[in-house]
Amino acid sequence: MSQKDYYQILGVARDADKNDIKRAFKRLAREYHPDVAEDKTAAEIKFGEINEAYSVLSDDEKKAYYDRYGHAPGANQGDPGGGFGGGGFGGGFGGFGDLFESLFDLGGGGGRRQQSRPSRGADYRMGMRLTLEEAFQGVTKEVELTSDVTCSKCDGKQTLEADGFANCSTCHGTGQLHQQVRTPFGQLTQVVPCGGCQGRGRTLKKPCPECQGRGSVEKKRALQVKVPAGIDTGKLIRMPGEGAPGNLGGPSGDLYLAIEVEAHKTVERRGNDLFTKKSIYFTDAALGGEVTVEVLLDQSENLKIPAGTHNGTVFRFKGKGMPKLDRSSRGDLNVMVEVIVPTKLNSKQKKLLKEFADAGSQDAEPASLFDKIKDALWGGH
Repeated sequence: MSQKDYYQILGVARDADKNDIKRAFKRLAREYHPDVAEDKTAAEIKFGEINEAYSVLSDDEKKAYYDRYGHAPGANQGDPGGGFGGGGFGGGFGGFGDLFESLFDLGGGGGRRQQSRPSRGADYRMGMRLTLEEAFQGVTKEVELTSDVTCSKCDGKQTLEADGFANCSTCHGTGQLHQQVRTPFGQLTQVVPCGGCQGRGRTLKKPCPECQGRGSVEKKRALQVKVPAGIDTGKLIRMPGEGAPGNLGGPSGDLYLAIEVEAHKTVERRGNDLFTKKSIYFTDAALGGEVTVEVLLDQSENLKIPAGTHNGTVFRFKGKGMPKLDRSSRGDLNVMVEVIVPTKLNSKQKKLLKEFADAGSQDAEPASLFDKIKDALWGGH
């Protein structure tokens, strides 16, 4: 069976972008709509092909699948890999699941319709980047997106009229067509969705003038998103009802925001714990002292340095780390000290350090000597 060229149906190049595809669809939909065409039967078939092509080429996942395999996902083509592998009878001979289902529907009167009732719209997903400070305290951010929304004029029902739909003349309202398919088991009857009505069993007679019968319109929106404190990379924020509009007035899908927290210059996050470094003078490391550690935003902690602190020593502040998501507790703050050793010394500084070295293991006032060294090196700070 030859495949439909959706690009040719819409009259666009294979590298056409979404705007070109949408413009082509709107132009052809107005031209071939059964309500304005002279040959209504031919127009219904053509209109169905146009809708089918647009439904695939306007969807990124379906378009990618079509570009790769030459048919839309779920079309009667079988598994691209062929053979019996992996999928049982459903993958090797062009959708055997449908073939065997059709054996119980050879009469043609009771076929199932697709999308003939209101159905929920698809979910959207987009990324949101946060600074570590924003993740630390929580924030309300505005996100902008351009997407389809339910048409406000027809409320997604595609028509303003009570009798805006009519039974499809191609499938006579069943939403299905029967095809003879040759298989290794002989010739079978396969039930496929009607291309004239996209399996709905009905066609539009009087489309909504605002959305041209799509039930949705493209709109740029700004949403206020409340980001909770403690959120981390990989988490999702759900925005109910902000996804794709439903079919035939059905409820809209949801919008999911995938969080990515940016790396910080001086603070590292590991789960709910924070890690940072603080430089101290070697005199403070030897004699002890107190320094202020700046963390995030206005948070600062006083760090008491015990005498004899070594380079690389880590001090923990319990409950001073990241807020735990949806909990009242927090992780820990870990501060690693880096001892600064002077590289350029004047004669006075060298003399004092030599006195300290000469003192060796003697107990002759080492603290007072270090105080002199501290004053000479750092000016008493």
